[in-house]
Amino acid sequence: MTKDSRTGGQADDQPDEDERLDPRIVNGWQALESGDIDTAKQAAASVLAQGEATDPEAGGGGAAEASRLDALLLAAACAREENDAESALEHLALAAEEDPEWCTPELWMAELLSEDPERLDEALRHARRALDHAEEEDEYLDALRCKAAIELDLGRPTEARKTLSGLPPADVPLDDPSATLDFAQLLMDAGDPAEARERLTALTEAHPRLADGWYLLGAVAELLNDEEAKRAAWLTTRALDLEAMDRPGGAGDGEAPARSAAPDLSLTEDALIAVAEEALAEMPPELRAQMKNVPIVVAEMPAAADVAAGLDPRLLGLFSGSPHAQSAAILGPPELTEIILFRANIERFAVDEEALRDEVRTTLLHEAGHFFGLDEAALARLGLA
Repeated sequence: MTKDSRTGGQADDQPDEDERLDPRIVNGWQALESGDIDTAKQAAASVLAQGEATDPEAGGGGAAEASRLDALLLAAACAREENDAESALEHLALAAEEDPEWCTPELWMAELLSEDPERLDEALRHARRALDHAEEEDEYLDALRCKAAIELDLGRPTEARKTLSGLPPADVPLDDPSATLDFAQLLMDAGDPAEARERLTALTEAHPRLADGWYLLGAVAELLNDEEAKRAAWLTTRALDLEAMDRPGGAGDGEAPARSAAPDLSLTEDALIAVAEEALAEMPPELRAQMKNVPIVVAEMPAAADVAAGLDPRLLGLFSGSPHAQSAAILGPPELTEIILFRANIERFAVDEEALRDEVRTTLLHEAGHFFGLDEAALARLGLA
């Protein structure tokens, strides 16, 4: 982003933004996008070194100042890619100091700081500044989303709802469907499922093949105790997810794809069962004894009949039998008859094979704990949360 682009629109006869950027910055961003962090860092360092060598008394014009600011942002982006949060924050703080009206450094600082639970208040201050400085719709929405998320992390749902009241009307569609999904989830978390439902209804009407939209619509209906609407939305989700499994990249008809893992990421049935057995071996002895010889079954996703009965179509795993809550009523132990893993759903949420294996482990241990009557606190004490 250049200095000129931050001060408003551009006339039709002005050059494109990339043409106004220092070529080193353009090349640096291209290198970063291709994964060449070292080249990107060198580009940023070159521009910054030139700026430091320039005599401030001699002037340099807006272009030189803009190049330096762009270089600071590029340097921060490189540091973010290297998980060097402190270096990124240092570069962003310099950019914000040199251009106090620029939204982007404040927004990035808010995002970085929000990853540290001990620095959420600091993150919120930067999110507020970012929102104050936002001029274009996309940066305004990004700042709004960031601020509301931080407020929720701080346990302030009332403040988050107030922040989200700054959204455009529900009948004014956002350009990016994924932004609507994010805001709908934030509204749900902030305790306003009715508003989330209105936005998701408009989204699915505009994008009827967007599986994620239908899934969240079903989740909202569940919060609103609308069982019929939940089942209908989740059956649609399941059908679209099945279609996506047969399409390269998981997308079709111009719709955004369901959020999923890398397209070639998968585990065979035998591999999934092996990972599951390894996970079960980590169970506390008193639980492991009750799971001895219980078969592990791999399915792609929950059956249509089960979803029609109210089961989450994106459930990762299911323990079949009489769980603790039911067994306790008849003074008997929980009776586990089968463990089901839903391969397609597990693969959807894993970004690589290690994450996929971790997802299998987490699913099994967590659901097993619930099956045997452990609450979230007990699961945490056993390291199963």
